[in-house]
Amino acid sequence: MTISRRHFVAAGSALPFAATTVAGVFAPRDAQAAKPQILESDHVLGFPAAPVTIIEYASLTCGHCGNFHKHTFGGLKKNYIDTGKVKFVYRHFPLDRFAFIAAILAECAGDDSKFFEMVDVLFEQQDNWTRQEDPALALIELGSQNGVALEEFVNCLTNQELVDAIASESLIGSSQFGVDSTPTLFIQGEKYERSRTFEALDSYLKTLT
Repeated sequence: MTISRRHFVAAGSALPFAATTVAGVFAPRDAQAAKPQILESDHVLGFPAAPVTIIEYASLTCGHCGNFHKHTFGGLKKNYIDTGKVKFVYRHFPLDRFAFIAAILAECAGDDSKFFEMVDVLFEQQDNWTRQEDPALALIELGSQNGVALEEFVNCLTNQELVDAIASESLIGSSQFGVDSTPTLFIQGEKYERSRTFEALDSYLKTLT
């Protein structure tokens, strides 16, 4: 069978309601007790021995997440991740169906290096693909431009293990760690609730490194 855009649309439409409902199962703030730890399944950027861990829960259609990655993440990477002071973990918290499809595209890109490259592309071009008449079809073009062919993308969309893993990551974030918005940052296991500008984050990280 030849894979077409029609198959892609059908696969995207068949995604579980987890794309919109799992992220909505928010735990009350005072219910947050557990602290997130790095898991074997996590996407990690930076040196494994870096003394400080930052975990981000984000949605690829979230404008605030896009602003964080466009205006803060570059400074964080240059001054802390690339210098071995911080290791950075990205976790999915899709707020809608298109964010879920974009999360699958990022996972479909390949290893951690290619995953983070795709996340960068999705955030850098967020204002474009999210405003298309059909963002899902716009994601096909982004995928093809960055090494993910349509057939491969459809295969990822229909990979139930992958779909379940993204949904589970979101559910655990809300139910165990109190994630109720995006982006949510945890630094050394503690929810970071200050300004997300690089200047504010830099000031805070200097007290830890």
